[in-house]
Amino acid sequence: MMMLPSLGPTLKEKDATKWMASLREYLAPGESVRALSRFNTMRPLTDAIAVTDRRVIAFFSASVNKKGPLVEIASSEIGSADSNTKFGGRTLTVHAPGKDPRHVGTMRPDDVSFVVGQVNAIAAATEPEVPTVDVYDPFSKPWEAPSAPDEGPRPQFAAPTPPNHSPQQAFDEPVATEPSYGALDAEIGRKKRLVPLWKSIPVYVISGLFALLVVVAVIDPDAGASIALGMLFVAFIPVLVLTRARHNATKRRAASSGSEPVFGPFERNWLPVGIPVAILLFIVSVALS
Repeated sequence: MMMLPSLGPTLKEKDATKWMASLREYLAPGESVRALSRFNTMRPLTDAIAVTDRRVIAFFSASVNKKGPLVEIASSEIGSADSNTKFGGRTLTVHAPGKDPRHVGTMRPDDVSFVVGQVNAIAAATEPEVPTVDVYDPFSKPWEAPSAPDEGPRPQFAAPTPPNHSPQQAFDEPVATEPSYGALDAEIGRKKRLVPLWKSIPVYVISGLFALLVVVAVIDPDAGASIALGMLFVAFIPVLVLTRARHNATKRRAASSGSEPVFGPFERNWLPVGIPVAILLFIVSVALS
């Protein structure tokens, strides 16, 4: 059975179990979740918060397994946290030295003290200092006389370097390095769909259906140009909505990976151009009818 972290008063165990299973792949190696609670932000839309030993993350529980965390604050960027009453709700506010207060999101009244306490706990946590020099303490360790040097066989010297082997070659040989988790996460992110199939397939079906009707209206002499333009207008609107969704998803993915977003033809925001074109198609179709 999965061990659950501390849960907010309004969160059920069955929901927390699902959240933990979805969050596992988005945690860094060695990172552990300390607390889960219900939480709300509007932009981006989230309904849950997780406090780990390294950061505070907010996510949307219905799509966290596909989109991952949407809001992230490292523990090093948290000096303290408290709650303020804003727009009739209790808002989690994070303070950091030298920075303006950051209003993260709203909490349910029963979860306020729990969430604020958990965030302050990781803000106040510090790693124990490890001494860099082994200092002799006469009160905890008795003095011992140095032992005589070992008279065992002396190590043999290494064989001389062959004449055709240059010392510089040792520096030119490739050195094994640790795997880059950032590059791995970016590669995994690129393989995931920007828009889920259950959202994109209806758009394709609707646009394809009305595009077919446009072709029929053009072929049929009795249909007229007004019907063809009207069908083109209806087929054009879902495409604009889908490109807008892909544009926003590309920006969120780039922000989560710390890179610059790269927009292809289908990830650009075509609304500023598409809306005037759609309005023009509608006006012309009405005028010709």
